[in-house]
Amino acid sequence: MQGDVLTLEELATFLKVSETTTYSLVRSGELPGRKVGREWRFVRSQILAWLMSGTEGNMAEANGMVQLGEDGGEYKVEGGREYVAMWLPLTRQEKAAQVEKAAREGVMLSELVADYLRDWAKED
Repeated sequence: MQGDVLTLEELATFLKVSETTTYSLVRSGELPGRKVGREWRFVRSQILAWLMSGTEGNMAEANGMVQLGEDGGEYKVEGGREYVAMWLPLTRQEKAAQVEKAAREGVMLSELVADYLRDWAKED
């Protein structure tokens, strides 16, 4: 039947997560799939079985895995703490500059990023 086999991109859409999250699950061996040549392929029925085999609310299984929240945002739980993914308006060069500045000044990177975001928000 057509549609029984999914590409990585189609699987990400099917799971309603980013392609990055999907690829991480594939690389970790969490998702059942097979590489055909240089491309990954997934059988829809195996993916559905994988989804149904999970237990809701089991934090031990979800620990460290990026998950999609009810509001559509990505988050992960590590050590009993929830971390929310946030997309920052930084180029790679700006990020590298912030990392270097934090190391040079001996401060936490998160403080510099918070300052950067406050300045960025004022510009708009």
